[in-house]
Amino acid sequence: MTHNNALLVVNPAARHGETETLVPVIEQLLEGVLPHVTVRTEGPGHAREIAASAAEHDLVVAVGGDGTVHEVLNGLMSIPSENRPALGLLPTGSGNDTRRTYGIPADLSQAVLTLASGERRSFDVGVCNGLFFNNSFAAGLDAKVTAKAVEYKVTKQRDGLWLYLTALLHVLFNDLSGFTALVGFDEEPPTTMETLILAVTVGQTYGGGFKITPHAVPDDGLFEVCAIDPLSLPNALVRLPFVIAGKHTRMRPVHMSRHRSVVIEADRPVPAQIDGEVMLESRYEISLLPKAITCVVPRRP
Repeated sequence: MTHNNALLVVNPAARHGETETLVPVIEQLLEGVLPHVTVRTEGPGHAREIAASAAEHDLVVAVGGDGTVHEVLNGLMSIPSENRPALGLLPTGSGNDTRRTYGIPADLSQAVLTLASGERRSFDVGVCNGLFFNNSFAAGLDAKVTAKAVEYKVTKQRDGLWLYLTALLHVLFNDLSGFTALVGFDEEPPTTMETLILAVTVGQTYGGGFKITPHAVPDDGLFEVCAIDPLSLPNALVRLPFVIAGKHTRMRPVHMSRHRSVVIEADRPVPAQIDGEVMLESRYEISLLPKAITCVVPRRP
């Protein structure tokens, strides 16, 4: 596989600005390996704009974290499928859950090697209220945790699993409450559900490595859904290590299922997160586009 006209979309602010210091390293690793143009983003939304106008490229590489990939994906999905470039990833952000979904190496030099010698594979893409996501949507507790993680990323300079874990503990001790909504799966009549978390995922992890849906397959045409009943603080703390390790799926308060679409409707706005970006709506319409994005990933044995 060769790419003759790649575009690198670099978020220099990713991981507290560390990505900017890695740009010379990336350029050196790519020299003579991948013909490319490098563009730095200048603020929120810019990566999406750059990717949306990248139809003349055959590969668009998101250099940053999950937020950068989320923006690049949404830009690419605005390009007709017959002209849409492939998506590449150099994970230099804080959480990097999309890296796990696509099997991209965490090591930067190995990730660069993947761009040069990997294979193209098609993966599912989720859509929520017109926004595309390649990893996860979650309503309820997780959105509160995501919002607190955004704060802690700036104020405490944390990242990865430690960032999400400390944000989660803060929310558990200060705002452990669920929500009630009408939830319908696969265009079936909705039923009333009281839940702490409702996660609808393409990949297996979020929050920097929490294995919320450990059996999710990102190219099987189905979401993996995890719903967790409201819990007391002691019960939540007891179950937390099992959720981190993905060993929670058979617990009584946990309900796992697989679906093509989900509609959530509440009588008041419910916080949610989509690939780590916070949303606040009273209705969420979520559907799956099977194998809608082509990505460059490591070759399978």
